[in-house]
Amino acid sequence: MHQTNCMTMNYYYPKKPNIALQFRQVNTKTNSNTMHVQNSVLLDHISDAVIFTDMDLRIVYINKKAEQVFGIRSKDVAGSPFMEVIQYEYINDSPEAALQILQQTGSWQGKVVFTRKDKQQFHLLSTVTFARDEKNRPVGLIATLKDITAEEITNEAVRKNKLEQQKVINQLMIKTQENERNELGRELHDNINQILAAVKLQLEYSLENYDEEKNTIERCKENIEEVIREIRNLSHRLVLPRFAETSLQTEIQKTIDNILQQQPVYLDTHGLNETLIPDNIKETLYRIIQEQLTNIIRHAKAPKAIIKLHNTNASVVLCIEDNGIGFNPSQSRNGVGITNILNRVETYNGSVRIISAPGKGCRLEVSIPLKNEE
Repeated sequence: MHQTNCMTMNYYYPKKPNIALQFRQVNTKTNSNTMHVQNSVLLDHISDAVIFTDMDLRIVYINKKAEQVFGIRSKDVAGSPFMEVIQYEYINDSPEAALQILQQTGSWQGKVVFTRKDKQQFHLLSTVTFARDEKNRPVGLIATLKDITAEEITNEAVRKNKLEQQKVINQLMIKTQENERNELGRELHDNINQILAAVKLQLEYSLENYDEEKNTIERCKENIEEVIREIRNLSHRLVLPRFAETSLQTEIQKTIDNILQQQPVYLDTHGLNETLIPDNIKETLYRIIQEQLTNIIRHAKAPKAIIKLHNTNASVVLCIEDNGIGFNPSQSRNGVGITNILNRVETYNGSVRIISAPGKGCRLEVSIPLKNEE
């Protein structure tokens, strides 16, 4: 004959205080800490999933809603370890953090995502508390899970819509900036450059007639020639190449040639097939290269830099690496140069990775998808 000790306890459902779930804890010499659920029918009529486990996290009871959500039957999983039967993704906290909060405060609440065997996905708001006996001793865990799938889908749709709107705004801003740059570049080349060229001709004529002013006029001529060169370089940087008439590789090499005296740069285009890259993405890559080379010249103090550019049918990958002084990316992320690069890449659903540390140089990795390109 086995000695049996019985203890009855009530757990009151937090959202419906008039509903009580009664458990009987039966301790015997052969079967210790066995939990029997009474009046569980009450919880089968509420809209939330409810799961009760013992302190070893073995399932004691699940209601009808939990059976529906998780695609299981209470009688099949009773006594099974909870973590083996139900595995979901924690959104707010890790499982370890959730357990720590539960132990410290007596309850935990957070969002989880569960994918059923039929691939249907549920977003759930989970609340976990201790079930206690009449002496306030914890004897198990109660988890209530509210189905918030429809709400989360709506929120995700709103988020995606806002993201798409921001991309359109970024595209318009970039287009406006490019138009302004092109106009400024044309003004510099067509107007100011022509005036300086005319002054240069006048000075050349004066050199033939005014020997006493020759040194002064010679210096003026040299200064004007320098201004013309600077304006030509500035115009080249401001005005986008017409990639319908020239190649991206050619224009990148021109940019490198213009700065070689300031910054040694090596170009590697092994694996590049420009016919697969739309002109607007070529423009984006060209501007990113200009922006990053400017950053390297101004800040990196790098003995050399390397540009690698290649693509497949699916994506184009740009890598710009230098062996300069480096920096902390988290502290420099709000800089104008990096912000411009991020905005340009995000417009085309691309990704940016910046790898750097003080004294370790910098590596900029950009990937832009080529499929579904609008």
